[in-house]
Amino acid sequence: MFLPVLMVRDFGLLGWIVFAVPNIVGAAAMGWVLSKPGTAQRLAKDHALACQCFSAVTVAFHCFFVGWIVRAMLGWIGPALALAAAVATYLLTSRGRRELICAVAILTASLIAFIIFIADQGLPLHTFDVLSRGGFRLAWLSPAIIFGFALCPYLDLTFLRARALTAPKAGVAAFTLGFGFFFLLMIAFTLWYSRWLVPERLDRLPHFLAWIIGIHMVLQIGFTTALHARPLLASDTQQDFRYAAPLIWILCFCLPLTWSGPSAGPIAATHGETVYRLFMGFYGLVFPAYVWLCMTPSPASATKPTRQQWMVYGATVVAVAPLFYLGFIADRMIWLLPGIGLVLAARFAIARKSAGPMQNFV
Repeated sequence: MFLPVLMVRDFGLLGWIVFAVPNIVGAAAMGWVLSKPGTAQRLAKDHALACQCFSAVTVAFHCFFVGWIVRAMLGWIGPALALAAAVATYLLTSRGRRELICAVAILTASLIAFIIFIADQGLPLHTFDVLSRGGFRLAWLSPAIIFGFALCPYLDLTFLRARALTAPKAGVAAFTLGFGFFFLLMIAFTLWYSRWLVPERLDRLPHFLAWIIGIHMVLQIGFTTALHARPLLASDTQQDFRYAAPLIWILCFCLPLTWSGPSAGPIAATHGETVYRLFMGFYGLVFPAYVWLCMTPSPASATKPTRQQWMVYGATVVAVAPLFYLGFIADRMIWLLPGIGLVLAARFAIARKSAGPMQNFV
């Protein structure tokens, strides 16, 4: 709901396309890759720790976003509505009930918000430059975006559960239609409001548009956080997650509150985007590197990660993290290329010591 805003600001319409295409294709492909019955359940079980970390970080990411952007748009009523939406969704969908009804209701509300926004603002595609600036920077960033969006879905417990509850052919159709059409509509909405939601210009956002966009975000955030929080707060989840995760979520929400003061606007925009980009490091490096190095030879046939895989994965993330910091935070995008190259090459360190199937894959 927000990364496309930054992509359009920095790169123009082409930036949105670079965001949208890998996102849609990567998520939809999961329905095809995990088509064999039982594969999604086994993946969630064998890689439970990584999947739970993914959900914990995702909820923390949304908590931070509510404290930063949603509060800036709607004031304190925004976080209150987001919390209410999350609690309501959590209670309504307990034991897996009424999930589809809630999803359809929230999608409908977002589509209504999109229609109202278009009715008020028109179709301003002519206002976007195809490539505003930084063509080479976008080229350096694109591999990291593709890498993240192609592999992160296999750690998403909500995706895995959805795939597990659908038959092989029905699941393929559901993921293809869901991401190729309905999800595309939602990220098309981000293109329409991207010119209004730039962090450093939030104070210029008209009150009416703030509420239209805010309600859309609040409902989507409430639904997403509730479904990700549910497995972490279940009675059979490790105590580390049951007790530590809520504390981390609260801290992430409170973080933007420390940026208040006479110059809260510029300070919040600068610090907020830095933290936002740090979160992107999880989805661009930490999580996709796990899938690449620990779900071998492929997610569809992966077993529990071995000690060697954990060691290679840990060493790779530590070695590559400074390069991603230079790319994401210092905005020197060219350093992302050797970073991605090192992650891809690390697969050979595992393959040389592993048995046949993995060697054949490499």
